[in-house]
Amino acid sequence: MEKMSTIVVKLPEFLGARAARKLRRELKNKLTKSNLQVVLDLSRVKNIDLKGLEALLTCMAEVARQDGAVQFAGVSPEAATLLELTRMDRLFEKFPSFETPAFAVAAEVSEEAEVQTEGSVAQPVAA
Repeated sequence: MEKMSTIVVKLPEFLGARAARKLRRELKNKLTKSNLQVVLDLSRVKNIDLKGLEALLTCMAEVARQDGAVQFAGVSPEAATLLELTRMDRLFEKFPSFETPAFAVAAEVSEEAEVQTEGSVAQPVAA
């Protein structure tokens, strides 16, 4: 039986084209293992544009190809409203609350990556 590896991604306040590209690039580097679980922390997200929504769907598809899963955690009220309006909230499993550190990953993953937008503080993607 294979262990499931977990990557926690803390998304920036604005999930737009630039942040979407960084998210895709960082996840592409991490998607070498099967049974990968990606937890997207949306607690800081205030606005998501079309490219951001597309990045979430692409992330879900790429992780699913590796027999993994994508889940949301700490969804802000603004992000929750947008996800409900687009009905994307039905596609992703959600944690009711998210009280772990900014990064939390299975023991075998040891490198850090960042997803950030211009003017925002760098947040760890994985540890």
